[in-house]
Amino acid sequence: MRLLQLHYFIEVAETENVSQTAKKLHISQPALSRSIRELEQELGVEFFSRNKHSLELNPQGKSFQHNIQKALEMIDSAVIDARRLNELKAQSITLRIQRTSPLIPEIIHHIKKLVPEVDIQLAQHGLGSDWLDRYDFEFSTHPIKGNENILLLAEEILVATSINSELSSFDTIKVEQLKEQKIIMTSPTPLREIIEDHFKKSKILINPEFVTSDLSTLFGLIAENIGIGFIPERSWNTTVKPRIHLAHLGPNTLKRKLYLSYLPSLEERKYHDSVKNAILKYFETLTTKI
Repeated sequence: MRLLQLHYFIEVAETENVSQTAKKLHISQPALSRSIRELEQELGVEFFSRNKHSLELNPQGKSFQHNIQKALEMIDSAVIDARRLNELKAQSITLRIQRTSPLIPEIIHHIKKLVPEVDIQLAQHGLGSDWLDRYDFEFSTHPIKGNENILLLAEEILVATSINSELSSFDTIKVEQLKEQKIIMTSPTPLREIIEDHFKKSKILINPEFVTSDLSTLFGLIAENIGIGFIPERSWNTTVKPRIHLAHLGPNTLKRKLYLSYLPSLEERKYHDSVKNAILKYFETLTTKI
């Protein structure tokens, strides 16, 4: 039983489609089918119910998928640990982010300016303090239990409309005014969850007209009056297009917080304190810009 076989099995188990998975993995369909068959024969267990036109994970396969997925995650974690320990010998600091942000290039530029000898690495991952020891710092929208959490920013989330929108004359736009508006949102992120939860309190379910992960596309669609969006006041405002009007959301202001989070045990690592102070100084300057 080879590690590659297990990775192939996980991919096929997720799609239940050998042809689709083979294209994704850039291997031939017969080679992928043979690998799965060899794994089943070696273990003496069939993981899929098969007929001429379909493939379905059976109960044995579902159990194997669950356990192997956890095992592979442990292996990946071990690999990351080994690489991280090796990197500790170098002048390297890893920043973990939940999603891409227009602030990240500016933060890195600021760190390199104040601590030029440090090599900055970026990692993107879902939340979870059990993963934080693989990285030096996490940017998070909420405090992470068991870590040191420093509040970097508390900012208002503004309503963004085109200057040609009927709403562009308002300094404050009430939630009720947005019921009939087409709304443009990012793909699922912690920020989107904050916005959706805020509207749920007013018994309004957001059904986006358009979803994009690209901020330039988001701003462009808003500027062209395709729909309205929501923009954090400070962390996104530096990239907003000139043909966009920003207004407060009423009657209750919508806000979010951004934290710098890290395990206390990481404080002894080389350059940790210098990079932390550089990040804090950047956010001090950011809060005075607007």
